[in-house]
Amino acid sequence: MNKSATFEECREVVDTVELDKKSVNVDCSEFIEKKFSDNTFGERLRKSRIELGISISDVADLCGVTKSIISGYELNRYYPSKEILMLMSSKFDMSYLCIEGYTKVVYNFDKFLYKLNLWIKENNFTKEDAANKLGISRGLFRFWFNGCVIKISTYNKIKDNLKKYKLI
Repeated sequence: MNKSATFEECREVVDTVELDKKSVNVDCSEFIEKKFSDNTFGERLRKSRIELGISISDVADLCGVTKSIISGYELNRYYPSKEILMLMSSKFDMSYLCIEGYTKVVYNFDKFLYKLNLWIKENNFTKEDAANKLGISRGLFRFWFNGCVIKISTYNKIKDNLKKYKLI
């Protein structure tokens, strides 16, 4: 016989396990705390999914991908596309999931482009000037303006410049 109860107000998780016909309470909170951290998109996705009682299979079905892809998101091995993030928005709080970093840029790419355009106009930059300040090629810069989302490797390469100019 196994029973679990979560007490949110004191953040304890107690499992009652029957051993040799005796009930024993086990405090598992230290393991749960690590399990439910929310420092990354993947950790926030996993925490939200578990809190909502949604399985990895359910999320995979919702997004039209395999369970291993969703597991990869949760383990921060992969990052979802804007299309996948939009599908997730029907079940999850995206302002929590995409609170910072790469997924915030991807999910809010239209806002990112708006801020980028505004920054260019306010500073009288050419697109070449802006690309140089950000540390990217003009071709990639044009790629963004044609609606293509930045890649994680590019984001990681230039995120300090994006922060410096308050674009993220």
